[in-house]
Order: sequence, then structure tokens, then C-alpha cells
Amino acid sequence: MVKPLSDVQVKKRAIFMIGGYEPKSADAFFKRTGREYARFGETWGLQTNIGLTTVSDDGHIATAEIETAGAGWQVSTTFNFLIWNELVLEDFSRPVLVRLLRYFITFWDYVLSGSMFSFIRANWRFALYFLFPAVMLVIIITVSALTVLYFKSTELPGNPASSLILGIVLLGLLWWRFHKHLLHLMDLWSFSRYYLRDNRPDADARITRYAEAIVVAVKSNKFDEIVLIGHSTGGALILDIAATTLAINPQFADGNCRISILTIGSTALKIGLHPSAHTFRSKVQTLVDHSRIDWAEYQCRTDVINFYKTDPVGEMGLVNNRTDEFPIVRRVRIRDMLEPEVYARVKRNFFRVHYQFIMANTKAYYYDFFMFCCAPVYLRQRATDRVVGAMTKQSGTPN
Repeated sequence: MVKPLSDVQVKKRAIFMIGGYEPKSADAFFKRTGREYARFGETWGLQTNIGLTTVSDDGHIATAEIETAGAGWQVSTTFNFLIWNELVLEDFSRPVLVRLLRYFITFWDYVLSGSMFSFIRANWRFALYFLFPAVMLVIIITVSALTVLYFKSTELPGNPASSLILGIVLLGLLWWRFHKHLLHLMDLWSFSRYYLRDNRPDADARITRYAEAIVVAVKSNKFDEIVLIGHSTGGALILDIAATTLAINPQFADGNCRISILTIGSTALKIGLHPSAHTFRSKVQTLVDHSRIDWAEYQCRTDVINFYKTDPVGEMGLVNNRTDEFPIVRRVRIRDMLEPEVYARVKRNFFRVHYQFIMANTKAYYYDFFMFCCAPVYLRQRATDRVVGAMTKQSGTPN
């Protein structure tokens, strides 16, 4: 029987976190996490210690033990980072023309299926993010073509061949300047298209591997709470992982250990809003139907890479008969997490803003990534009561 939230504090917690579509190695992730965790301790005046990172034999899960202590409490956190960077790197290794062709097909798939218009309806800022790679390609090609036409009309020696050469050189320079970011985003959308159609067996196998590890953690009876965290594209993958865990062990959320899902800066709806994502939506429906699983989602207007002001379950058209709030959707302000000079430095970098969801605050605020991981408050209580810090509540925070 699950213990009531008010009856017990968390003393031992396991985190299973999957990040977005990026080639982030375990070393790079825990290097950043260690730095941010130390800043978290300074901000809140807590004792913090993070142990050495160990990696599973198959290289798919990296783990660090974290000890956090405050006034009258101490929490041990087993932090598991779910590694899938080699899948991303494999996508990056394809020939450029293949990546461009896959993206071209993906772009028109999202347009002709109506998914892009669903993005506009749900959150127009995210629709702009979807359009960004295509618009940048058009701009690069257009600028290069206009350059050719302009110089062709002049008395440039060797016209029209010299004008064409200048245009090609400019095209190459512009492509060289922007191609890494553009190809990354193109591959992200291509991955999404294949994944939502169940055409990524490598991702499916990895999801099953993670689900099996969660089952083991539950059966160990070591933890008061297990939190499954997904950031960015990981917001979709963690829902799939949770549903797969439930399929492997239908009783995994029925014991004393509370099972909580946390999606932050999530782009799950880029999968869930596509008409062909039948399997994904059916998996999320199994989570909705399970009354002992908690789910909180945090969204931010400043971050264009998330679906701000949406209910993911409602947007996907799922049936939600739960009497409790599921998911608990909360809105946050990046400017309230950071000191003014820090916010002024990062606010125009939309990737940096997007990653603030998994970085330390520089001032106290009711959203704090490491409080979810390291404080003695259950996820549902923290999200429902807008708990600030370890055990206190702040009124007047945004919902």
C-alpha cells in the first residue's frame, strides 16, 4: 500500500533521467551536473556530496550516488543517467545528402499530415522552432541566388561564370557557418518521424533496457520514491519508458515506493500530436489509466522548445477519468530562477534557456531541478503545493 504523502519524508530516492536529442556522454553530463549541483548547494545553504560515476557493463546507464543534507533532513539519491548518445551520433554519421533528404521528407510529412498546424494551435512559438531549419535553408539558398543575379547584371569580368562562382562560394560559406546546428535540428525531426511510426528499433530496444532497470530498482525495495525524468525530446521518451515498465511489470507502481514522472521543457507533443503516433498515444493512455503513478510537467513561456500552456493528455485527445490532477501542469519563469545579471546574459540564447530546466538556480524559487532530485519532499507534494526549497511553501507563485 502506498504511504500517504503527509506521513513520511523521502530519505532514499532513485532518479532515472533521459535527456534530449544530443550526443551527451555520461562524462559530459555528470561533469555539468556536478558543477550545477555544487551551485545548488551554495544557493540553498545545503551540504552536498556527489560520488564517482559508474557505468553499466553494456554502457547504457551511468550512475552516481548523491548525498544532500539540510536542517533536520538527509536524502540519499541514486542518480541514473540513461545514455543514448550513440544513437544520435549514428544519425549524425550519415552522409549529408541522406540527412537532407530525410529531413525534406520529414518536413513535408509534418506539414501534409496537419501536425504543423496542430503545433500552431497548441503553441505558436514551438511551431516557429519547427520551421526554423527549413526557413534557414530557404534564406541561405535565396541569399546565394540573389547574389548570383546581382553580379550577373554588373560588368564583372568573366560574367556569368564569375557570378555563379561567387554565388556558390557564398552558399558554401553560409552553409559552413550554420550547417552543424541545422543538421542537428534536421536529424532531430527525422528521428521523431521514424520514432513515432515505430521505425526506430534501436530506440525501442534501449527503452526496454531502461524499463527493465527501473523494474529492478522497484523490486530492490530500497527507495521511498523513484522519479523518471525526461527533458526536451526525453519528455516523450520517458513516457514511453514508464509505459514500457508498466507493461513489463503491471504492479511496479503498487508497492511502498512511489513512482513519479517529471517532464521538463518537454517536446512530447511533437510526437503525440502526429496522426500516425498511435502506439505512443496508447502507451501514454496506460499511464493515465494507472491511479498510482504521479506525473508533473513544468513549462516555460521563455523557452520556445516546449509546449507552454498546454495539457499534454488533453492535447493528445486521451481519455482522462482520474479524480486527481494528471498531469500536474505548472508554469515557471526563468527570470525568477536567476539573478538579474545571469538572466540578462542567457535570455537571448534559447538553447541556454531550454537547459535551465536541468541546471541550478542562482536564487530561491519554487522550481528547482535539484530539489526534485535531492530534497525530502515527494514530487506530487512539491508540484501540488508549489513547495519552495526543502520543506517550505511560497504563495503567489505562477501556476
